[in-house]
Amino acid sequence: MIREAFRDAGLPEDLAYMAHQESAFKVNAYSRARAKGMWQFMSFTGRRYGLKSDTWVDERCDFEKATKAAAAYLKDLYARYGDWYLAMAAYNAGEGKIDRAVARARTRDFWKIARTNYIRRETKYYVPAILASILIDKSPEDYGFTVDIADRIEWDTVEIDKATDL
Repeated sequence: MIREAFRDAGLPEDLAYMAHQESAFKVNAYSRARAKGMWQFMSFTGRRYGLKSDTWVDERCDFEKATKAAAAYLKDLYARYGDWYLAMAAYNAGEGKIDRAVARARTRDFWKIARTNYIRRETKYYVPAILASILIDKSPEDYGFTVDIADRIEWDTVEIDKATDL
């Protein structure tokens, strides 16, 4: 589903593996920074990309809506930086931190920026971790992992127009 959504958005399908680093594909993941869901959206970023978050619902945990929001966000980040490594770094650290790092380092080369103190260690390791996830997740047996692939999950979406007791 993730690869399909990214393909439809015109993104490289391998970016789907970012969710492995973000949350291990757990839809209810919650970070100490208050990021939530499989794509670890902060509430303000989620709202910017159309995810509702209130007392009753938190669409950051809706894997379908959050995946579409993540695709839109990544597309915007790539448009901003013109580089997938910087886009991934900005997804982790935020655009402001990456903008400042690019300005201070006077380069748009993520690997050169990663050798400076302009970004946090977490962000320096985030991009290589995603690249490792892509390699391992695409061919786990080559790296000593045994994986049972589950059948594709099917679901229905139902729109309701008022509060409903479930």
